[in-house]
Amino acid sequence: MLTVFVTYFYFLGLRNLTVIRDTENEIRKKEKDFSVENIPLNDKETLEMMGKGYTSGVFQYESDGMTNVVKTFKPENVEDLIAILSLYRPGPMDSIPTYIHNRFHPEDIHYDTPLLKNILDITYGCIVYQEQVMQICRDLAGYSLGRADIVRRAMSKKKHSVMEAEREVFVSGCIKNNIEKQVAEKIFDHMAAFSSYAFNKSHAAAYGYLAYQTAYLKCHYPKEYMASLMTSVMENQDKVLEYIDECQRLSIDILPPCVNESEEYMSVGEKGIRFGLLLIKNLGRTMVRKIIDERTLNGKYSSMYDFCTRNFSREFNRRALENLIKSGAMDSLEQTRRMMLFGIDSVLSIAESKSRFEMGGQMDLFSVGEEVSNDFSLPFKEEMKSSELYALEKEATGMYLTGHPMKEYSSYASFSGAVPIRELLYNEENDGKRVNVVALISEVSVKQLKSGQMLCTISAEDMTGSINVICFSKPYALYQNLFSVSKILRFTCKVSVREDRPVELILERVEELPKFAQNFVAPKKEKEIKIYIKVDFMDGAKMKSVSPILEESDGKTPVYIYCENDKKSYLAPEKMWVENSDEIIIKLKNILGKENVKIVEK
Repeated sequence: MLTVFVTYFYFLGLRNLTVIRDTENEIRKKEKDFSVENIPLNDKETLEMMGKGYTSGVFQYESDGMTNVVKTFKPENVEDLIAILSLYRPGPMDSIPTYIHNRFHPEDIHYDTPLLKNILDITYGCIVYQEQVMQICRDLAGYSLGRADIVRRAMSKKKHSVMEAEREVFVSGCIKNNIEKQVAEKIFDHMAAFSSYAFNKSHAAAYGYLAYQTAYLKCHYPKEYMASLMTSVMENQDKVLEYIDECQRLSIDILPPCVNESEEYMSVGEKGIRFGLLLIKNLGRTMVRKIIDERTLNGKYSSMYDFCTRNFSREFNRRALENLIKSGAMDSLEQTRRMMLFGIDSVLSIAESKSRFEMGGQMDLFSVGEEVSNDFSLPFKEEMKSSELYALEKEATGMYLTGHPMKEYSSYASFSGAVPIRELLYNEENDGKRVNVVALISEVSVKQLKSGQMLCTISAEDMTGSINVICFSKPYALYQNLFSVSKILRFTCKVSVREDRPVELILERVEELPKFAQNFVAPKKEKEIKIYIKVDFMDGAKMKSVSPILEESDGKTPVYIYCENDKKSYLAPEKMWVENSDEIIIKLKNILGKENVKIVEK
């Protein structure tokens, strides 16, 4: 008889465990004994960071919805983080407003029966965990622990027939416990609606604690944590861009790869976080390891010639050297990338000759006298335009590293009401919305459908992310002449959100940018000025005294009147708007008092 044992692994969160481990290793370079297991629970700074909504990179808290909830919630301990994770699910989600209100107003908590208090007091009168459902069955209806678990499982697996059969048993048990039938049915209905998507607390606690650890590391060791985090998502360009933005908010510089500074992956230095050499295409792990080991053993590289002669091997081909130059990884070795690109053939030829000479040594009679001089330098050439450098970086790494072609158009994009692509990627509420996007075309793919119509897919990107723009036959016929790689256009589209694929844009219209869009400077908005005055009564003596002044001024500055009597503010009719002059303000202050006249500028 063959017995088969099957083990199930739950992989969600394993990437984050790797991030935590890598962060610990980076921190230990400065703090030898650091361990995330020893961090203080309920750290005030960490919880304040979460409460402000700075949740990018925090496990389970990155979505817009979770960020909004945690900002409203203002967590004070790990227990709160556990509760938020449990509540932010279909079913329990309906209790979020009540939970938050009751948390700040415990006097408003209501229990359908006093027996619920000891079960739900920790969650402010709301059912949050599956264990609470089981306890309700036991304390209110007299269930055994085993039977209570049957109810929990039936609810979580949506076994409606089992639930309906259980309703009568639950209600009968409650009645025996002096709970009215109507109240018992209400509690049962609430449990049934809730439990289909509820967490058990042990599951939620594991998630919540892991979320807290990632938040703590981000709060107190931001460079180390963000470096490890970006390493973990290096194949997801949109995520990398999101975390680069977060690094900028945290005043952490992101540095391009460098043969004299970079490790394999993202690394932390005094100047910021530096991209690793494995980011560069056609540069395998073996070659990267050789570059780093040679640098560690014999010191930093002094020139392109020095670099090539020290690393020359079968693995070190022309394509690898080109991409090192294009990525900017060799910027510290020569004055310009153009110099290095033009010098590739000559430097590789010399490096190969030197390698052959050194391999032959004194035993190779034909190599005598052929040793190559170390005195070699590249002829100077002016550097390329910034746009060309950016394009080469993209070609070599898949990303723009030292700048972005869209940067010169970002002011125009913002001024024209274009939506940043990142805001469209992770928000299901955008489905069906019409949006404008200013973006660069990075790829164009056209295919013919069985119907004979053309379908064009455009990969568009801005400084925040990338997205596919789907162009059907009619718009394709109108705009196909505009669709070329590296062109920056303004797209008018509808957002399409579907469960089985990434968010897409359905093209309606596209137009070229106006000539002034590059390096556009948005006009400064004039400050909006409002004047507020406070009176006792709208028909009182003070109001009657200032009314003539307001009516005679004939200005365009709005006047708001706060009435002390009914505690309300009123916008005065336009005939009472005034000129914002010292003379008018002094007159109003003389009648109402300095403290009762305020000028507000926005």
